[in-house]
Amino acid sequence: MAAVLLLLCAAPIVSNAQILVDLKLDRSVYIAHEAIGGKLTIVNRAGRDLILGNANGRSWLDFSVTDSRGNLISPVTQNRGARPLVIASGQTHQMRVVVNDVYPMGQIGTYRVRATVSFPQINRVFQTKTLAVQVAEGKAFWNQVVGVPEGYPGAGTYRIYELLTYFHGARQKALYFRLKDNSTGRVIRTFSLGDYLSVRPPLYAIDRSNQLHIIHMTAPQQYFYTLVDLDGEVVARERYYEKKGNRPTLVTLSSGDVEIRGGVTEEVAKTPYEKREFRRLSERPPGMPRL
Repeated sequence: MAAVLLLLCAAPIVSNAQILVDLKLDRSVYIAHEAIGGKLTIVNRAGRDLILGNANGRSWLDFSVTDSRGNLISPVTQNRGARPLVIASGQTHQMRVVVNDVYPMGQIGTYRVRATVSFPQINRVFQTKTLAVQVAEGKAFWNQVVGVPEGYPGAGTYRIYELLTYFHGARQKALYFRLKDNSTGRVIRTFSLGDYLSVRPPLYAIDRSNQLHIIHMTAPQQYFYTLVDLDGEVVARERYYEKKGNRPTLVTLSSGDVEIRGGVTEEVAKTPYEKREFRRLSERPPGMPRL
């Protein structure tokens, strides 16, 4: 007992006010299987540099997640741990975090989340405030099964592309993409494609590599073009505008390739008319007469 007291007296004493941790999520409402991400902030007011590192196989950063019944949710995969870092005295460190990378939050309902930061150097643990997160489900309106071609990881298997909509608030509507494994139904990726104006329905086409091309209206006379591959990764993304009623559309060629026709890109739309229509004298082709 005396040895324990001696050890406690020898340990550095750091009050909660000297190290501040705060978690802010991007939103309070997500659709099922969407990445629930946010920003973790750590402020070091301990008067000395602090080292954050994994100890005894445990990460210095962890989360506590409970469901709507108050049940503690166990991680589905082993937490690989956040990278070690040093926070200098007086420094503020911010980092992106995704809570459901490790903790399953795919069921509809309300979750409560808080982050835990461990400082083995000073033998202290700090927790953020608990945040409430609502997980809802979007409304699916289109899906398509596609095969994974030869030469790609998972060749010979099948996946499902799915498009969904969801209202964030009373009026703001968003368009979502979801990728599933066809044999198991496991959701691989879910993410927002941006605000969606339902005045015009989205356009979508699958090219010869089974990649998905999407054009959807985000605001009056404004559109987003998105290209998504078989892993659910965004390959290309660009904003388009209508021009005198000429809207962007998708055209599938006889080769199986998909092209965008109509409309103008954001770069062209924002380039002044003089720069688009007139050239400098130095750009005159060789042999042209000088005036």
